Formats: sequence, C-alpha cells, structure tokens
Amino acid sequence: MKTFIRSVAIVFAFYQSVASAEDWKGHTEVSPLEFGLMAGSSFYGSSANFGVLASGAYLINKNGFVTDLDDRVWAEVELGPTFFSVGGTDHTGLQYNAQLRWDFTYNEYWTVYALGGLGGFSLPNAVGGYLTLHPRFGVGAEYQTKTALLFRGEVAADFLGVGVAFNF
Repeated sequence: MKTFIRSVAIVFAFYQSVASAEDWKGHTEVSPLEFGLMAGSSFYGSSANFGVLASGAYLINKNGFVTDLDDRVWAEVELGPTFFSVGGTDHTGLQYNAQLRWDFTYNEYWTVYALGGLGGFSLPNAVGGYLTLHPRFGVGAEYQTKTALLFRGEVAADFLGVGVAFNF
C-alpha cells in the first residue's frame, strides 16, 4: 500500500495539465458501465479494519443536473470482505453499499464525485453476528488514463481506500 501511495505521489508531482477545454465545462462521453476494485480501511464502530470493495456502476443520467457543468449520475453498488481481529483471532465480515454517485469532470484526466446512499456490514459472530444498515456519504476522485483504466480514491464515513476501475 505504501508503494502504491508513493507511486501515485510521484505521478502527481510531475503531472502537467493539458488545457483542451475550459475546466468543469463540456460534455464528456463515457461508457455506461464501470467496474472496479478498491482496498483500504473499513470503519466499524471504533475499529479500523482492512477491507476490499468490488464495485459496479451503471450510468443513469449522462447529462447530470447542472447545465453549465460536465456532470453525470451513476447508480453504484459495492461489496466485499472486511477482516476483523477480535481477541487475537481473525474473522471475516461483509461490507455492502448501494448509492448514487454524482461525478463532476474537471478536465480530460480528473473527475471528482460525491456519493450518498445506504451502507452496512454483515458481522462475524465474534463481533455480534448481525446485519447493520446506515446512511452512507462520501467524496472521491478518479484519474482517467488514456485507456479504459481509471485510478480511484474514496473517503466515506465507513471506508477509506484506493483502487482501480474499468469502463465498458
């Protein structure tokens, strides 16, 4: 994880913006499906645990809500294991999220987004063994490469992670 963060920091240090259009304006055409994988910290109560989230998103509004901005809205689900350590032994739970993601395209490389929906955990017996459900809000950013590959980072109340995504 440290190596990945250092690599991303090096890329950002030497990054130069290419001005092909006015920032935040225009209309970016994107594929209607996006699949990804993120790894990071899943937060349950006062504990931070390692988690992996696979994501799938479907473009539901390609023109967004604001006419002067390059924005779009996705319906997205995320699902993956969360690894708990209780009493010196490891246990695996499941984290799940269903949300709307509102993307704002800055330029041909960067997109920032806000998300809101529902999230929760299916907890192992050592942590209570029940299902939880809570509101989920967060922000994130995607870096578009010249291919269908995107690098993605997300900060939400129950997850902090980085990963990759692919447009289809």
